[in-house]
Amino acid sequence: MANFSTHISASIVSSSVLGTVVLATKIAPVPQSLLLIVIGALSGLLPDLDADDSTAIGWLFSILGFSLAASFVLVYPLNSLLAIWLAAAGIYAFTWYIIKPLFERITVHRGSLHSILAVVMFALFGIVISLQLSASLNMALLVALFVILGALTHLLLDECYSVDLTNNRIKSSFGTAMKLIDMRYPLATLG
Repeated sequence: MANFSTHISASIVSSSVLGTVVLATKIAPVPQSLLLIVIGALSGLLPDLDADDSTAIGWLFSILGFSLAASFVLVYPLNSLLAIWLAAAGIYAFTWYIIKPLFERITVHRGSLHSILAVVMFALFGIVISLQLSASLNMALLVALFVILGALTHLLLDECYSVDLTNNRIKSSFGTAMKLIDMRYPLATLG
């Protein structure tokens, strides 16, 4: 299995390549292209959301907590600075100490999130979130494309690391990183 730095580096490189193509073909301007590169890079961490002790889950839940807190404060303007800080801290703490442990309890590493179906789900989430943030349909589809690229880069790296070329063997983890669906956990897959 590839480590955190390998996953983030590979997703940064693959997203940067696609981002420069998007920029060079004038599909999106510079600010949007840079945002797409960041989205693709972070999407390379999504399949490891189910790994309880991974760096990826810490990063992604920190970003989620911050985003939810910031969104709440922007949508529901509060009257005092103290109320803003308390609301933001409360939402961040709820995300980190309630949602994250619950998520860790119901997921299994290399389970449903290490599948093509999960990549499609992540891409659909990207489209929905983009449209909710008033992005154009073109931008929402580009977000989905970059999410797919980042997540597939992660899955492909994990499969490549399951083959040990020096000892000429295939590790027992081969085939668990990239699969169409996870039949070991049908309820999680259905969810």
